[in-house]
Amino acid sequence: MSIASLTNLAGSIGGVASATSELAALLTGPSANSWWGALRQASYGGVPFAVIGTNTRFGTRNAIHEYAFRDDVWIEELGKLPRRFEMFGFLVENSRVYGGGAVIGQRDRMVTVCESGAQTLVHPTFGRIENVSCLDAQAGESIEHGRVIVVRFVFMRNGVQAATSSVSDTTSLLQSAADALGVGAALDFVQSTASAIQEGAAVVQTGVGVAVSWVQLGVTAVNDVRRFANSVSTLAGNFGRFFGGGNSGYSGSNQSAPAGTTAQQLLNADATARAAVTQASAGLQTAAANPSSADALNAAAQSYASALAATMSGPADAIRSLSSLGSFTPSGTYTTSTIGSAMSTMETATSALLRRASIAQLAQSVSVYQPSSYDDATSMIATVTTLLDGEIETAADAGDDNSFAALRTLRNSVVEDLQARGADLASLTTMSFNGSLPALVLAHRIYGDATRADQLVQQVAPVHPLFMPSTFQALSN
Repeated sequence: MSIASLTNLAGSIGGVASATSELAALLTGPSANSWWGALRQASYGGVPFAVIGTNTRFGTRNAIHEYAFRDDVWIEELGKLPRRFEMFGFLVENSRVYGGGAVIGQRDRMVTVCESGAQTLVHPTFGRIENVSCLDAQAGESIEHGRVIVVRFVFMRNGVQAATSSVSDTTSLLQSAADALGVGAALDFVQSTASAIQEGAAVVQTGVGVAVSWVQLGVTAVNDVRRFANSVSTLAGNFGRFFGGGNSGYSGSNQSAPAGTTAQQLLNADATARAAVTQASAGLQTAAANPSSADALNAAAQSYASALAATMSGPADAIRSLSSLGSFTPSGTYTTSTIGSAMSTMETATSALLRRASIAQLAQSVSVYQPSSYDDATSMIATVTTLLDGEIETAADAGDDNSFAALRTLRNSVVEDLQARGADLASLTTMSFNGSLPALVLAHRIYGDATRADQLVQQVAPVHPLFMPSTFQALSN
């Protein structure tokens, strides 16, 4: 039946409603539980409209597998079909049922909500449905219908989109996992050394000796010639490939110090940072002399690792130096007596606590490391996870359950964070040319950008930028 026929039959939309209500009362009575009584006023995005009919698609998605020489098939269910609602109706001027005002204004409001993304749909029989997208909408106007606009909609219920982890999210999770490792390491230290400490001063002195040995590894890293050279690598200006200790980043350039910073200022800042390491080492040795306070010892170890990382010009140097502290293994030899066993236990527990403090700080450095390429990110994942896997195995063998769980979580966080950082970076590829060419020429040929010549020089490290090797690896784009 057409809209014109409906209008002629009842005289108006109000007449339609009145006639429908009277017919429903005759057939089913005025019960609210009847089909007529359960109908709801249809609307989309708050804009009401009258409904003539609806079609609803539902069910399951299936993959039909057919096999040779078999009469039957295997239907594999792949989940539910998305709910799809096709609705036919009309808008009418100054409806006595839903109001609405001028029909042109109703149409314009409906166009706006249909073009504004997912909205709330009120279906006459399904009721209120949230997060519904309008896939198709049509509005038919004609002289025959006059103040009535025929509409047709195709709606589909929208699912909840799974949020992907951004770099900031993975970085936050990594830093939280690093903090959790410190807590777990302190708990395991208390459980391991509770009885050993009671054996006296010799056991405590063993812990102090382990701390001193660990500190010496840090001193070696601080006094490293490469670290000293890199301490001024962030000096503003173009120094080519000779300064490469800063965070390499995508372009292969260092993070420069603020403009106007002098080499003497950078050296003074480095001297202050080295003094902080000396102070932190003294605090660690003091804390090791009182191992009953595991939290203080753990905090002192983390402070030392943090002070050591602060002396580095960038996270790449910090990761390199902290890796040696994270691999620390004491070399004491003890008897099988009661006191000897207690000293061995103290050595093992203290070294584990110190290693995990350096690993936690290493993870903090990873969180701010920017790979220079996809391959660099993959290489860093392999480097860090190798260190973590060794400590995870050590924690498992020692029964350090808290550290084991924290290290597993930290490993996953490191992988996720570096994958997020390297996902959109270019990979390295082998470049081959007929002969030796200047870096400027190669940058123009490869990237169409001669300003990337310095990047090529830093990546390839040629004898001279005017004589690049004929075959080398560089970013693919």
